[in-house]
Amino acid sequence: MARGAGRARALVACAFAALAMCLGNADAQTRRTATQAERERRAEVARAERLRTEANAARRDVRQLDARLSAANQRRQEAEIAAAEAQARLDALHAQISTDTVRRRHAQSALESAIIAAAFAERRVEPRAVRAGIFARAAAPGFARVERASATSIAEARRLEIAIAEEQVTLAAAQEALEAERTQIASLITQRRAAQTQLTRDASAADRRARQLAAEARNLRELAQRVQRSTARTAAATPAPSGPSVVPASWMAPAEGRITRNYGARDADGLASQGVLVRTASGARVIAPANAEIAYAGVFRSYGQVLILNVDGGYALVLTGLETIQARVGETVVAGQTIGQMPSSDTTAPDLYVEVRRGGQPVDPGRWLGSRLASGSSVRAG
Repeated sequence: MARGAGRARALVACAFAALAMCLGNADAQTRRTATQAERERRAEVARAERLRTEANAARRDVRQLDARLSAANQRRQEAEIAAAEAQARLDALHAQISTDTVRRRHAQSALESAIIAAAFAERRVEPRAVRAGIFARAAAPGFARVERASATSIAEARRLEIAIAEEQVTLAAAQEALEAERTQIASLITQRRAAQTQLTRDASAADRRARQLAAEARNLRELAQRVQRSTARTAAATPAPSGPSVVPASWMAPAEGRITRNYGARDADGLASQGVLVRTASGARVIAPANAEIAYAGVFRSYGQVLILNVDGGYALVLTGLETIQARVGETVVAGQTIGQMPSSDTTAPDLYVEVRRGGQPVDPGRWLGSRLASGSSVRAG
């Protein structure tokens, strides 16, 4: 490796330049460049602003509904006061009707007695009878006036009683309508407050997502700048690789398993795969296929753990789908050395994505892996 150390370092630029292209085939749904991340960030910022605007509108709606509810409560209170006053007037009328009825009965009884007394007095000549007749004739008009006044008062009270009863019916209907309005407004307030709360939460989530995308865009731009700087330093001094673009026969398989997706197979978006998928055992060990230098090791965007190995001869090997990595950037590893481990699962076998590039161009690793995997267990799945 000493002879090829300079060449391996020069291949770092090639490997990093290949990273954005090769990882796109590992997961079509998560392809994203720095520009795309920035575009998504702007969309999330706009979404957050829209959600905040909607939350503010909901807040204004709640204030307006609160005012409507307060006004409805005031109207309901006024209706209750009017109903109480109407009932008080009705009670007073009933008392008046009762009093006038008693007075009328007394007046009627006195008038009848006076008329009878006068009638008897006309038939008798005793002084006492004459005096009773004179008194009866004198008192009769007064009794008649009291009886007529009481009758008139009772009639007026009955008329007012009917009017107050009609007023009470109207007030009861108004109270029922006001109660229905209050219930409706209270329900709308609950709904709009819930909407306001949810919109505020969504706006906060969009803000957090925008910050994450901004950080991702910065990371991707930094990675691109590293590639550009490395490429600028090494492009003039790095000779183009020569020889056939095939994987050397001496390479070992990075993990035991079977090929479940071939080089060139098209995904749901119609993009041709520039690598292969190897279905491994749960928690399988991943090894270095050849002596190499670690050009990249760590989490990259949403692809999880990613390893890029620079191998002598102008080759770059990309491995994704690992759970853990046991190598560091700049470290030199030997063929067969453990460099990572696949995820452990009791239900789903993990997939290791394997891509090989030479001089920045993809190389079909299928023949190499097909001959290296245990007992020829490779399955040529398109």
